[in-house]
Amino acid sequence: MNSGETRRIGQLKEWGVLGLLYGLSNCNAEMLKRSVMNDRVLLASKSLVAQAARLISDQLHPAMMTIGAAWLGGMALCIALDRKLPRWTFDGPGLWFSLRLALEFSIISGLIFEPSLVQPGVLLGQIVVFLPFFAITWGWIFYRMDWVGTNQASSEVFLNDTGHSSSYSRFDYFHSTIHTLINKGTPSISGVSRKGRLLVLLFNVMALSLYAVAIARILQLTKASL
Repeated sequence: MNSGETRRIGQLKEWGVLGLLYGLSNCNAEMLKRSVMNDRVLLASKSLVAQAARLISDQLHPAMMTIGAAWLGGMALCIALDRKLPRWTFDGPGLWFSLRLALEFSIISGLIFEPSLVQPGVLLGQIVVFLPFFAITWGWIFYRMDWVGTNQASSEVFLNDTGHSSSYSRFDYFHSTIHTLINKGTPSISGVSRKGRLLVLLFNVMALSLYAVAIARILQLTKASL
């Protein structure tokens, strides 16, 4: 396989990941939008969390859904025509999904302190839908920081469940983040550099926070049914 074909396959794989994140982010936004529209308390609330939820569902979501579709469609056309895409065309949507991850995580975490805004079952469903987006976005972040633009893999993070860095593939970064969530926050990734350790710490804190919010909502549902 020549270098041009290898580059094209690599671009196609990363485009597929971004396309999956686009679909998952739209699912999250649509669920949040329905929650907002069907909840009069959330619609009327002046709290920062409620305002952020309305901002994402009413303003950011429709605009970014259109922009994202056009962006990814243009990338797909270039890949089909065997054009070499500059790195920023991948980093642009990747950074947006990372920002979207931070925004939705903040909303989900903030709602735990305002239980009257959303029914426990609705927020629990939001968390379940958010988890795949969370895992794959973090997989892309680790891949971007450790693989792209570095001389070798494991320069920033080490994948504990994979072993030798020479055998890393793109898939391994996503597998490790998903594996961490499935194993109830047991780390599958370790930081190598200072930046890598900070990223892994942030990932683990966010994962454990999601578990804490989910458990709190399950307890609320249990008490409500008694």
